[in-house]
Amino acid sequence: MSQGSEILIVDNSDDNWKALKYLEGWAEISKSFDIASAYFEIGSLLALDGKWQGLEKLRILMGEEVTLRTKRAFAEALEVAWCKKKTILDDSLEDEKEKNDFLSGVPAIVEAIKSGQIECRVYRKDKFHAKAYITHAKHEVTGSAALVGSSNFTFPGLTTNIELNVQLKHEVKQLQEWYERHWNDAEPVSTEILNVIERHTRAYTPFEVYVKALQEFFRSHEETAHEWEIKGPDNGGSKVYPKLDQYQKEGYHTLIEIRNKYRGAFLCDGVGLGKTFMGLMLIERLVFHEKKNVVLFVPKSARKDVWESHLKEYLPDVYGAFVHLEIFNHTDIGREGDFPEQFKAIAEQPRL
Repeated sequence: MSQGSEILIVDNSDDNWKALKYLEGWAEISKSFDIASAYFEIGSLLALDGKWQGLEKLRILMGEEVTLRTKRAFAEALEVAWCKKKTILDDSLEDEKEKNDFLSGVPAIVEAIKSGQIECRVYRKDKFHAKAYITHAKHEVTGSAALVGSSNFTFPGLTTNIELNVQLKHEVKQLQEWYERHWNDAEPVSTEILNVIERHTRAYTPFEVYVKALQEFFRSHEETAHEWEIKGPDNGGSKVYPKLDQYQKEGYHTLIEIRNKYRGAFLCDGVGLGKTFMGLMLIERLVFHEKKNVVLFVPKSARKDVWESHLKEYLPDVYGAFVHLEIFNHTDIGREGDFPEQFKAIAEQPRL
């Protein structure tokens, strides 16, 4: 603080006298505050906890640093600016939790916003970067005053940043007129701010906590093959697995185990035991769950009536776009022409 004959400077440089102390002192003798600030953080109100509650009214007019050139850019920038402002407020609450686990003092702010004791508006017509604190005393003999300068209504702006703020007394009427003009041109955002704050303070039910825990657990959880197999086609799971008999499921799982150990497997069941369905299950798993390139070689006589027919009936998605499945007759392996080069290229493909 620097004092001369008619000037009071508050710059936060004195450990015992900061902008926060200035506002605390005025809160004890004031009926209302009108605050203009480019930025607003919840920490500023929490720092004034126990002081602001004595005010009949606390108005906060905030802005955002955005340059707007056209009407379209204006509308788009407004949305971006407000999203940014909500993020700043949200982050300030998260920071506050580091030293104030239960956000003591925040419920009182919530109730004050709900009752209208605290009212917030955002100025969106143009770039708004003003900082002013107009304090209205309870008694006329004290009068009104204003602290104008560089301090935002944030905890650092009121306590740690080196700022330059000057107290005005004779010009308060003109400053109040300026404030009212911009306040009337601003948009109410108390409800939006309340929504941000209440997410951090409302009492969650045990079920909500449980569901949130599950959501966080599965956020990075990679679905296992077993989960995919049993959740059913209606939930994005396997279409073929539910149609397999138990012995076919056991055969399919055994094939996978042998494949994993020896990089290949033979299915040598007798006629009529469902080798085709186990093959369909393997194709579905490799193509749709493991996302691998798959080549199916089949007898020419069984290609259309058995394999292509069953694929269209049970796995029609294999005929869609970007599905990595190629079907050949087994006799194509010995054919001349383009086939040798084609099979060489297929064999060189990864994850085959």
